Amino acid sequence: MGKKDVLTKQYLSQNDIFADAFNYYLFGGDNVIKPEDLKEQDPTELAVIKNMNKVFANQKMRDVLKLCNIKHSKFATLILLGIEGQANIHYAMPVRDYLYDALNYSAQVEDIRKRHEENGDLKGAEKLSGFAKTDHILPVITLCICFDKKKWDGPRSLFDMFGEVDPRVAKYVDDYKLNLITPDEIENFTKFSSELGIVMEFIRASDDKDMFRDIINHIEGKTMDMTTVDMINTYVGPSLSVSEAEGGQVKVCKALQEMMEDERAEARKVGLEEGRQEGREEGRQEGREEGREEGREEGRQEGADMLARLLMSLEPGGKEFNKALRASARERMKLYKKYGIVD
Repeated sequence: MGKKDVLTKQYLSQNDIFADAFNYYLFGGDNVIKPEDLKEQDPTELAVIKNMNKVFANQKMRDVLKLCNIKHSKFATLILLGIEGQANIHYAMPVRDYLYDALNYSAQVEDIRKRHEENGDLKGAEKLSGFAKTDHILPVITLCICFDKKKWDGPRSLFDMFGEVDPRVAKYVDDYKLNLITPDEIENFTKFSSELGIVMEFIRASDDKDMFRDIINHIEGKTMDMTTVDMINTYVGPSLSVSEAEGGQVKVCKALQEMMEDERAEARKVGLEEGRQEGREEGRQEGREEGREEGREEGRQEGADMLARLLMSLEPGGKEFNKALRASARERMKLYKKYGIVD
């Protein structure tokens, strides 16, 4: 298991994150499942099949499995909830999750059979089945959380994985629906009550600098759990610093400040490169070695100084700041004039 997989599994194992994921998916963000309602379960799914005096074992390891007591006004429901974290789109996910659930149901039936065998309390057909008419198994829901910023283009059900099937036959084939959360499809991140929503929002905005900055500005001054920052840096790219973390919490303003300093350094590099390009062009036009040398030097110095002065005049993360970083030479010259850098 790779470092990313281990980090993701540990993050999703936290009761507040786990409960929040299912509250978002099952109940539209309503706080129905409480972290204290969850009990860790062995994520190993094992089925033992006996056939013609041979024993076959099938074992699969889930990411996370928890027993949940969903409380209602009149009664309570026990249910098994599982989460599979995906770093990338998985094109056979419906079968994978279907197998986890089927193995769990099989294991539940086997546990009941063993209990009856020990008690010797069944007769007739019930004894042959190892399962009494009054016995029940717990429902299982598996939720796939994909942290890929790409649009999910994989199958969403077992039927999606089939080719052309005769409709007369298809109606007798059971389908399996993939329960899925993916950043690209989240319309309202405020329905998350934990920092899982922040992680998903950062991933969604990873290719949009303006949206990325809006998120930063919205959470500036707050703190985030270091595990959340680790998830963001793992899936979005190293951006937020954890060097100032205290008690497992990271102050966003300090992390942002360090990120801005890195971007200013990058901006200086951009300015220097532009200066070099301008210097080379000027030198070529003059057609003299002296002109080329002077053009390079003046271009390097002026380009760096002008861009640095411009960025210092702008609010970090603001629209003008971002525009200055991405602007063409002509657009940037307009900003230089607007802010009095040049006449």
